Parts: sequence; structure tokens; C-alpha cells
Amino acid sequence: MTQSNNTVVALIPARGGSKELPGKNMLKVKGVPLVGYSIYSALNSKYISDVYLTSDDENTLLYGEELGVRLIRRPKEFSSDSSTANNVVEHFISTISKELIEKDPYVIYLQPTSPLRTAAHIDEAYEKMVEAGLHKLISVVRMEKTPFKAFILDKNSNLEVLFNENMTNKRRQDLPQTYLPNGAIYIFRLSDFRKKYEFPSNGSFPYIMSELESLDIDSKNDFEFFSEILEKNNIISDEKKL
Repeated sequence: MTQSNNTVVALIPARGGSKELPGKNMLKVKGVPLVGYSIYSALNSKYISDVYLTSDDENTLLYGEELGVRLIRRPKEFSSDSSTANNVVEHFISTISKELIEKDPYVIYLQPTSPLRTAAHIDEAYEKMVEAGLHKLISVVRMEKTPFKAFILDKNSNLEVLFNENMTNKRRQDLPQTYLPNGAIYIFRLSDFRKKYEFPSNGSFPYIMSELESLDIDSKNDFEFFSEILEKNNIISDEKKL
């Protein structure tokens, strides 16, 4: 399997609502809306042939139109706080052509809340997945604190081990290294998703990113931190490469 034989498309979900940070996908940093950083990274990828932007927000769709990406107007039932990524992809499949479905493309799912993920990350992730002979990938970040020592509260509000009591007594360095999905990149074959309508999980290729690269914009503080990073490090966004 070679990269050149595959059809690859990007899907960027950018709904208008957000409880923590209203309208966050269109908030600007250095003159670029947050969603723009993901759009530009997809447009600059050497493997992605088409970029699809799915949103229920008119301003977001107008912005995507300016950048020349393919637009998907997402209905409200797929844009609520309870809507899942599975719902987004399910709706995406219902809107695309039969011809594209028959090509069985790789879908690279890029959430706008990961603005430090670049075209270079996307291309490297895709290349490594293909070289490994796999068809699904999840970008992850190493967890500094192990979940194997974690507790939950039982029905009486007393502590109960989350995994195995023996693990709570082990040294951290004797426990397996754990990884957390950072939301920056998911890659899957369209036909694989259609079998169960579920995102990749076990058996996926792990694309490991740094803690900084894994920045997830979920609050005002996250957004301000992102702004500071761009200012202090004079980072050149993928916008400048077009």
C-alpha cells in the first residue's frame, strides 16, 4: 500500500455553539479565526485532496467558502452539545457523492480546537500509519500521571480503585506508560467507519505529539494561552505557506 494510491480527504467539524467559550471557532488570533488554523493545515497537506468543513454556523461556512473548501451545512440535530463525532461523520457520509464513497477514502478528522497541529504533523502521521500497514490512527500525548493509581467514589462516596488494587501499590516506573488521545488527528478508512459507525480505538497507530502540540482550546484561558504562544514564539501558521 502506497500513499499515492489512496484518496485522502479532511473533515473539519466546527459547530457554532460552545458553553465554555461561545463562538470559539471564529475567535481570531493574529487575524485568523481558530478554525482557520485547522483549515490551513489541511490545505497545506500534500496528501489531502479535498477539505470538508461541516458546521451549523453561517459565519463559519462563509469563512470556509472564502478559503475554497467544500461546505457541509450541518442540521441542528447533529450540532447540539450532546452530538458526538460519530454523528458528525454519519452526517458527512450522507452528504457526499456515491463516487467518493466507492473510492473508500481515508478520512482525516481535524478538530479546530487543536490549532498547533500543522500540515507537517498530518503528513507525518499519515505516512507512519501507511508504512505500518494500518488503516487507522489516533494522535496521542503521553500521560505524566498514571491512571492506574486513580480512585473513583463508590455509591457510599468512599474511595474505590479504578483498575486493580495491586497497581496502586506499585512504583510509577513499574507501571505501563499510558497515552491520552489529544483530539488533534484521527485517521480512518471510510468503509471501516461504516461497519460500526464508530471512531478508531484498539489497534490504531499511535501518533505521539508533545504536550504543547496537544493544546486543546476549551476555555478562555486556553485561548489566551494559545495567543501568547503565537506571540512569544513568533510561530508561522500554515496560512503563510499557501
